[in-house]
Amino acid sequence: MFSGPVPFVSEASPVLTVLIWATLILTALSLVFAVVALGLHLWSRRQARTERARRTAWREGLLDVLAGERSPDAFAESVSRAQRTAFLSFLVPYATTVRGEALRQIRAVAAPFLDAVADTLTARWPLVRAQAVQRLGLLGGDAYADALRERLDDPSGRVVGMALRRLAQLGHPEDAERLLGVLDRLQNMDRRQVTSALLELGEDAAPTFRAALADDERSTFVRVCAAETLRWLGDSDAAAGAARLLRDAPDASSAPEPELVAGLLRLIRRVGQSRHVDEVRPYLASEVPFVRIHAARALGRLGDRAEEPLLAALVRGDDSRWVALSAAKSLLELGRPGPLHRIRQSDHPRAALASDVLPAPA
Repeated sequence: MFSGPVPFVSEASPVLTVLIWATLILTALSLVFAVVALGLHLWSRRQARTERARRTAWREGLLDVLAGERSPDAFAESVSRAQRTAFLSFLVPYATTVRGEALRQIRAVAAPFLDAVADTLTARWPLVRAQAVQRLGLLGGDAYADALRERLDDPSGRVVGMALRRLAQLGHPEDAERLLGVLDRLQNMDRRQVTSALLELGEDAAPTFRAALADDERSTFVRVCAAETLRWLGDSDAAAGAARLLRDAPDASSAPEPELVAGLLRLIRRVGQSRHVDEVRPYLASEVPFVRIHAARALGRLGDRAEEPLLAALVRGDDSRWVALSAAKSLLELGRPGPLHRIRQSDHPRAALASDVLPAPA
């Protein structure tokens, strides 16, 4: 019937032939991909081992420098130019956690590599510029202060924010006005971060912050940041200005700039004196709950027994539980717990609040 054996493929239909070849090709590709994946895995493991070994060597070298057993120049010379980026990334965490002589030594190690970083301050991409600002601020110090000041005009808010933090960290009070001048571009930045940065400028910058707080041409954001910075500096000279601003506000009950008023109340609670209670009391009637909260807390520090009826009225009748809680804490701070005891022993809706605030009965 057949003259000889005929290969199976030759007898298959064209469609089946295509399927067979496709299967063979896919199988071959799968094997190739598996080999490539295995090779990449082995390569990445080798790279990771190399990186760990390199970081271990760098860590030991840096410890030798900090211990005075090796000079910064000698250590820097052991790092190749190709490793510059990785080496600076290695140094950054150390530079953020040390001060004084240790930081000076780390900066000396980094110095030979920083001019190349400075060249990227005008790079096209904001992320690259921000990274350059961070590294120059941490690892370059005063040597690159002018370069950081130039970045305060950067078109990217991210770069400006980084420049502000790093320039403030250098602690030059004369930069205070320059830094306040860029805050309006950073209103999406956490105010606590701004305040933390400005604090680095120290007490010598306080007059600049007081002037900014008093300047009604400045934005609310800038003035609140100035008030918060003065509060954390504990600047007692700011009390008179804060009291004057509270007194001269057009309407304490409406508080047209509630965030600024709250900042002033926090400031006067920290640095004010008993003579400033007259400026605080009107804000107990503010329409804004968080203004009433800070007014109540300020009276707890600045007031005396005369404040008892006002604070007790807030505990009993304020619409906001948080205002009532603040007033209750201020009564305790003044050593006037009597109203709270009476509320706790009654069927008043705030009895549970008074019980939470008062010490448990012996």
